[in-house]
Amino acid sequence: MLEFVKGDMFDVHADVRVNTVNCVGVMGAGVALAFKQRYPDMFKQYQRDCRDDRVKPGAMNVWKSLTGDWVINFPTKRHWRNSSRYEDIDAGLEDLRSYLDSVGPVTVTLPALGCGHGGLDWARVSRMIREKLDGVNAHVLIFEPSASRHVGHEANAQPTEDERVSAEQLGYDMIQRETLPTFDVPGQLYLQGSRENFFRPWIALLPSRKPGERELQALQAIASELMRVATEKSVAIIYNSRASEEVASLFLNEGIDVVFLLPFGILTRKTLAKSIPRQEISGSLSIASAAPANGKWSRQLYAQTMDLLRQNAEAVLSSDPEPEWLSEKGLSTWGERRVCFIRYETMPLGMRNALEASGARPIGRRAEDGAPNIDFLIGRERTSILENSDSSIAEVQSKEVVAAATDDESQPNQNTLTISLSDASEVVRREVFDAVMSTLIDQITLTITLPHTVKEEDRRQLLYLGFKEKK
Repeated sequence: MLEFVKGDMFDVHADVRVNTVNCVGVMGAGVALAFKQRYPDMFKQYQRDCRDDRVKPGAMNVWKSLTGDWVINFPTKRHWRNSSRYEDIDAGLEDLRSYLDSVGPVTVTLPALGCGHGGLDWARVSRMIREKLDGVNAHVLIFEPSASRHVGHEANAQPTEDERVSAEQLGYDMIQRETLPTFDVPGQLYLQGSRENFFRPWIALLPSRKPGERELQALQAIASELMRVATEKSVAIIYNSRASEEVASLFLNEGIDVVFLLPFGILTRKTLAKSIPRQEISGSLSIASAAPANGKWSRQLYAQTMDLLRQNAEAVLSSDPEPEWLSEKGLSTWGERRVCFIRYETMPLGMRNALEASGARPIGRRAEDGAPNIDFLIGRERTSILENSDSSIAEVQSKEVVAAATDDESQPNQNTLTISLSDASEVVRREVFDAVMSTLIDQITLTITLPHTVKEEDRRQLLYLGFKEKK
């Protein structure tokens, strides 16, 4: 009796289950991978038979366990790299019918032979099944290609026993999807390190691919300030290269907890778990991956990891000196989260304005001590427009102040600000006038006190620009 059905072929009761295999001992995808995970002893026997050249097209490879499991390996490919052949399906169906007739009435599950990775047409293969197995002495449950795809997807999401053992040896815990209330991941999550650190909302750090000295110095300053004012905060970074380790170390050495998110399987970079000397750092390091254990880097896995970064981020920090990619569209993917960028002295004014217009806030230096102003980043109220618009953070050691000045110094108030530029750097001087230009310029009167050493040509240039001598 033949019955075409839908659903999961492993959920139905059956005496015999037919698996689709190649002849070279590999069960790496699809239905075959699902069988390999469920019946590891069967897979070992199948591999031995392949080495002994006993798995061939047109001949069933049968395995039975002492506990009653019964699997028929049906060769649908000669090599896993090749497509399936209709003649091999035809010869295999004849041998399958002969075998089933010899064992008496049994219930059998049969997948869509060669119609998944094999590339055969289901309409043609289903006709072949009807013709070859019509009247067979068995109840054959024939599953459509969608069932094979479902089983294959489930198998790809579940690690093999060998992968589980290797993950444990590397120090990773495997957390099932249903126990991750705040995360939406396609399968299980591999985690090494503190669970508390991982589940705590983090600051998503977006550095450039190859951070230079200027960017690293700016991040070092922010890490120090973060440790000083917000020790409970942690930082999450997507691992891209060795440069990611250098960036992470800046925060770890300051005592800030760091989460590495891997856009690849943990077993593809086994040395990564041991590459950072944890005894030399103050912060806690957690490493996590939602990719299959042996999954190689791909755009899909990177996008999946970026989504994971977003899910638990309470704020975002871009340290890229040229964040052109962080356009309005890029910012929109972060929703209502606080987004900050480091304000470098070389950042084009147009780029900075575009970022601010999209809702991002610059990180400059505090007027009183020259430290990075991270109030907005950590969720504090911004105290002053000018305070966060002061000099760029790249020169973090200096403590110059940015301010505007009015012509009424005799009555100081919150709208009367003064500054001495005598010892200020050229960069800071430019920042002063940028700050003045960004305010309500038509309502500001600027007074300058010139030193006695000023050159006459410089004084005349100021008069030419519109300054008047005060009497």
